[in-house]
Amino acid sequence: MKFFIKINTISALYALALVIAIELIINVTHISSLTGWSWDNIYILVAVINVLGLLLSTLLFIYLTKKWHLGGKNSYWSLILWVPYFILLLYCFTVLVPLSSGVTLFPRFSLLIFGSSILFPVYILFINVYASPLIADDEEIMEP
Repeated sequence: MKFFIKINTISALYALALVIAIELIINVTHISSLTGWSWDNIYILVAVINVLGLLLSTLLFIYLTKKWHLGGKNSYWSLILWVPYFILLLYCFTVLVPLSSGVTLFPRFSLLIFGSSILFPVYILFINVYASPLIADDEEIMEP
């Protein structure tokens, strides 16, 4: 039961990290109107926040995967389990903070969102492979 809770917790954290990055990209107009900054400044700020968030979340995910001993074959369930959490969090956020009627997404935003959503399982796979311990074979290779 503990493993089930741990794998679901880390899957929810994966989804939360991606939702935050996507919502920052989508809500550039909201952030610009709230702060009064130009869009160029907001783009730079969002890019810096997303890069720092990616680095920090990678370190956090590797640390949690190693600490909770999720490095076995069962840790690969997180490649699938993050999707329902992602859909749920994205839906909840769009209900709580809807886009204005005059706001349209630019094609480059859509490409960023789709690209990051498609490549995110590769990111999770990288973390699982990196954090999993190397298992030494019982049989050592003998040189002839």
